[in-house]
Amino acid sequence: MLKLYHFDRSPFGWKVRLVLEEKRVAYEPIVPQEKNTDPAFARLNPFRMTPVLQLPDGRTVYESTVINEYLEEAYPTSPMLPRDPWERARVRMIEDTTDQYLYPAIRAVTLSRFEYAPPFLIRKKPEAVNRQQLDEALPKVHEHLARLEGELTGRTWFGGEIFSLADAGLAAPLTAALPLLGILPDPKYPAIAAWSGRIAERPSYRASAPKEPTRIKES
Repeated sequence: MLKLYHFDRSPFGWKVRLVLEEKRVAYEPIVPQEKNTDPAFARLNPFRMTPVLQLPDGRTVYESTVINEYLEEAYPTSPMLPRDPWERARVRMIEDTTDQYLYPAIRAVTLSRFEYAPPFLIRKKPEAVNRQQLDEALPKVHEHLARLEGELTGRTWFGGEIFSLADAGLAAPLTAALPLLGILPDPKYPAIAAWSGRIAERPSYRASAPKEPTRIKES
């Protein structure tokens, strides 16, 4: 059986869990202990990051995007990439730019306003908010949301008619992180709102979502 080393609240762990659930692939979930110091975990991933997928023969795949691409190839039932080459590239671009650009902007907004003490975000006093960081990052988040709104317009999913790797990758930011921060829902993004309602109804979403999501705690 596959083993998935992951953390419950990690958006990247969630992304992989969602694909595993969507493809109905059985796996053993493992929460690593002392991953930064445990030499056994370093043998699974020399960068000591989660998630890590361990195959039955002991080989490992790491980096969430690469894991999901592996799962798409190894378990082609319930395909999560379109057949058309350009459409496949479009889905991959959406997924990759989410990790490369949207997440850093969300992280900057979060850290400007909150201290992180899992499972809580602790709200900073008004005088402690990093206004410059917030003013620089928040417009970037909305630029990404406007782009994603355009990608969804006229489509059921980011993959068109199929629930895609991009949809899996956007579950955490669009349905958890940004609503928690009060950025979504926003009437400027009706397609994202409709998509959020649809994805929340999928059994794979419900099965893969964090069991103890991040919450805000007032300081």
